[in-house]
Amino acid sequence: MNKLRIIPKLEVKNSNLIKGLQYEGLRKVGDPVEHASKYYEAGADQINIIDIVSSLYSRENLYEIVDKITENIFIPVCVGGGIKSIDHIVKLLNCGADRIIINSEALRNRKFLNHIAEIFGKQFISVSIEAKKLNNEYYCMMDHGRENSNIKVIDWIKFLNDNNVGEIIINSVDNDGMECGYDLTLIKLITNDVKCPIVISGGAGKSEDFTKAAKFNCISGLSASSVFHFNKLEILDLKKELKENNIEIVE
Repeated sequence: MNKLRIIPKLEVKNSNLIKGLQYEGLRKVGDPVEHASKYYEAGADQINIIDIVSSLYSRENLYEIVDKITENIFIPVCVGGGIKSIDHIVKLLNCGADRIIINSEALRNRKFLNHIAEIFGKQFISVSIEAKKLNNEYYCMMDHGRENSNIKVIDWIKFLNDNNVGEIIINSVDNDGMECGYDLTLIKLITNDVKCPIVISGGAGKSEDFTKAAKFNCISGLSASSVFHFNKLEILDLKKELKENNIEIVE
């Protein structure tokens, strides 16, 4: 079993940190650079940064933000949103990103994953899955939940298992921002099929939500935003509770 990582997720639009409910009703939360620094000081194990509109508008807005964030924090910083080219990846690397996160382009162009792995190595690649339940099946969504790829989550995971991927991040569109707990049904669905590290995101509202999800052996990281952005849970307190529940965490 992997030691569990706690990973704040920063969703960015233009230069603002934002948050919504089920990927809708977005509102400004603050400055992503300030929040990243706060989470680093609070004991986060990794920071995930997603530009939520770049894939839709083909914009590359994160360079300055990533550069500022990585100046003063010394944990892995993973960056995604609209990545479609090697040039885009190289620029993010030069700004200090440790790993890139791909969703829509991987679904549209599967060869792109292998191309990136050949150049940078698979440990550099995280594939994000925006999972939404439709007619009792989980499907992979694209463009921050706006478009259905018509690819089932379980089929996509099986493909990723056999290809060059270092990590899979599964975001529940239905639970995102709702603070109703992680989608345990979704986690159970993928438990027997994953072969690489899995990060779960979407729905955390209290410490018990982290504890329940962490019980699954396939989980190597738990990501959240609202519960941290709105000061409902401190990372060090969360880690203490996880340890009390016999869950191994990164320290």
